[in-house]
Amino acid sequence: MDYFYSRLFFVWATFLISCQTKTLRPIAFGVSEGIMNNMDFSSIGWQIGEKISELQLYSMEGKAVQLDVRTAGRATLLITGSYTCDETRGNLEGISRLHTKYKDHVDVFLVYTLEAHPLSTQSPYSAEPAPWHAMDNIKAGISAEQPRTMDERRQLAEQWIQEENISFPVLLDGPSNEFWNSAGQAPNMAILISEEGEIILKQAWFEENELEESLLKTP
Repeated sequence: MDYFYSRLFFVWATFLISCQTKTLRPIAFGVSEGIMNNMDFSSIGWQIGEKISELQLYSMEGKAVQLDVRTAGRATLLITGSYTCDETRGNLEGISRLHTKYKDHVDVFLVYTLEAHPLSTQSPYSAEPAPWHAMDNIKAGISAEQPRTMDERRQLAEQWIQEENISFPVLLDGPSNEFWNSAGQAPNMAILISEEGEIILKQAWFEENELEESLLKTP
């Protein structure tokens, strides 16, 4: 009996440590290559015509999500953003409109990435080590530190969802910012992928009207 309980404790402890390791894993920081090109992110990362298969992102519960765009049977729209990205905040209504209008045949996800304008550390979109405080954030009273762990990223994303009443799906980029690095290192880019996994449209900056034109042509 003692052996049984000792084994049960070992399994429980291993599970607990595993969960904590995932949520407490430190998030890497990187500076976007776009700042070396006058904030032009169009040539970085994925491009139109490329084929994308499986993506690993994380749910709002912190669980790994294997997103296979080729088996979804429909197109996928991925849009990046963060709590301190003033561009994303200004585009949330447009993203919501597209999700409401096309959700029956297109999977729309907001992918939460690095904070664009963290309170006391360097922005990933600036070569300067000093913090870059966006004027719109100051006016709106928006401020947050760059999350250091996946759990902190999840908590800040949850705060963002509640404050902005975001009703469409939000997924989290991983601790190594895999999606951000692969897709294009931009704060508010949009990528439309066909049901075959081919990139139909990539926007370095989200633009609703152009996206809708492409969505209207998407099966």
